[in-house]
Amino acid sequence: MSSGIYSALSGAVAQEKNLAVLANNVANVSTHGYKADRVAFNEALAKQAQGQPQRNISLHYAAVNRVQVDESQGALEQTGRSLDFAILGDGLFTVRTQQGDRYTRAGSFLTDAQGVVRNQLGDALLVEGERDKPEGRELTIPPGSHDITVGEDGSISADGQNLGKLRLRSFQRPEDLQKAGATYFAPAQGVTPQQPAFVQITQGALETANLNAVQGLNELITVSRSFDALQKVIQTFRAVDERTAREMAGR
Repeated sequence: MSSGIYSALSGAVAQEKNLAVLANNVANVSTHGYKADRVAFNEALAKQAQGQPQRNISLHYAAVNRVQVDESQGALEQTGRSLDFAILGDGLFTVRTQQGDRYTRAGSFLTDAQGVVRNQLGDALLVEGERDKPEGRELTIPPGSHDITVGEDGSISADGQNLGKLRLRSFQRPEDLQKAGATYFAPAQGVTPQQPAFVQITQGALETANLNAVQGLNELITVSRSFDALQKVIQTFRAVDERTAREMAGR
C-alpha cells in the first residue's frame, strides 16, 4: 500500500474533527454568552523506517493537537431587562450548580419564588461571600423590590439597599478552561480562578455569541471542501494500489 495514503488519511481525520467543532459553533450562533471552539493542529514528520532503502523520503502527518476556547468578546444586544447583564472584559459570572461552581458569560437571569436570582437553567447567581463564607452566596432580591441596579464594577442594589457584588472570575489562559455545556466552563484540574484584571458590567444587555452565522458557515464550507479533497486523494491512492496489485498478479 502506498505510504502517502496514511498522510492523506491523517489529514482527513483531523478535518473531520474540525468539521464537528465548527458544526457545533454554527449550531450555537444564537446562544447568548457562547464562546466558539477553535481546533489547533500539529504536524508530525515521519521519515522512512530504518532498514528500508534510503530514498530520502519523509511524510507529513496532521493531527488535532487540542480544541481550545476562543475568548474574544461577543457583541452586546440591548434588552432593557434589569436582570440581563453583559460583561466587557475577561470576567465570567459564577453560578452554583449541583456539580459545583461553574463560570459563564450568559447573563440572562430571573428571580424564583424566594427571590433567588437564577439563570435559565435554574442555577443561582453568586455574589462575593463574607469573611465567614468566602466561597460566595446566592444573590437574593428582597420581596417587593422595584429598582434593581448593577454598577459597572458588579455592585448590585435593590431600591437603594446594597445586596453585594457579583462574584466575577477569570482565567489566565484558554487551556485553563474546560467546557461544561454550551455556555458553562469549569476550571481545568489544578487551576484556580482569579479576580479579573478588567471587567465592566452593562445592565439591560446580553453578550451574543462571538461568531456570526455567515462567518461560521463560511468556515464550515471551507473545511468541508478540504475534507472532500482529502477523500479524493485517498481514493486515488487506493485505485493506484489496486491497479498495481492487478498488474503484479498478471505477471
